[in-house]
Parts: sequence; structure tokens; C-alpha cells
Amino acid sequence: MPLLCISLLALLLLPPTLSCGSKRPHEEIRNDYMAIVQTDLNNTREKITALMPSSSCPALKHKLRSCTPNITNIENTLHILACKMKNLRLSHTDRLAVTVQYSIRCPCPEKSTKEPSLTSRPARRRRRNQHNKNKEIKKLCKAKVLLSTVTQCYEILNAILTDI
Repeated sequence: MPLLCISLLALLLLPPTLSCGSKRPHEEIRNDYMAIVQTDLNNTREKITALMPSSSCPALKHKLRSCTPNITNIENTLHILACKMKNLRLSHTDRLAVTVQYSIRCPCPEKSTKEPSLTSRPARRRRRNQHNKNKEIKKLCKAKVLLSTVTQCYEILNAILTDI
């Protein structure tokens, strides 16, 4: 009995945005992909590839969620991927993240932001600039993987709906 109470309490404390509450018809999601999302995906891929033509990406530490042919999980996976893309805070992926969120009708939870400190010394600023450049490359690499996975999800959705 105590385990049941703890489980229920844990479920109540979980944020409701971990999964998508929208039950938009999959055909409408596919139509949005064909009309809007596919163009944004291609444009974003081109922008990111142009920024890092010779850079090779290191392997990601954490494996990203991938889509499976199970149609019930595709919408939830797209929601998670769109939120990860939004949280990268790259100007190149912002539009695509919003487009995917609109397509599945699931907004991402807002992330709180810290106020930056205004005092810094020049040496610290130089190190920070180098660190920020490396961080930007890692973000671009992660964005490339996210783009590939989002494309895969929409292609699986299209294949499933074509077979039905």
C-alpha cells in the first residue's frame, strides 16, 4: 500500500508536459510535414551544413530517442525531439522546432533563464569565447543528429499512413 501511494505521488509531481496531450490525427501531421515541415527541415539542414563543412562531429554521450514503426509513439518522440531542438538555443533550429511543435500541437515547457553576470576580466572573456566556440560546434553536431531523427520519424509516419 505505501508503494502505491508513493507511485501515485510521483505521478502527480511529474510535469504534465513530459508527454503530449494532443491527439491530432496522424494524417494532419503528415500533411503539415509535406506542406511546411519538410521545407524547414531542408533549409535548416543546409544552414547547419554550411556552418560546419569540414568539421566532423564526435559521438554523442547520450543516445537520442529514435522513432519506431509504432504509430502511437511517433507523436511523443517528435515532441521530445522538438523540445530538445528548442533547448539547444540555436538560431538555425528555432524555426524548425516551432514548426514541429505546431505540426503536432504540443508546445514545449518553458526553460528558466539565468541573468548573465556583467563583470568579467579580459583573460576570462577570451577563455569563455573559445569555450563558447567549442560549445557551439557541439550544439551544431547535436542539431544534425536531431534533424536526421526528426526526418526519420516523419518518413516512418508517411510510410505507415501510405500502407493503411
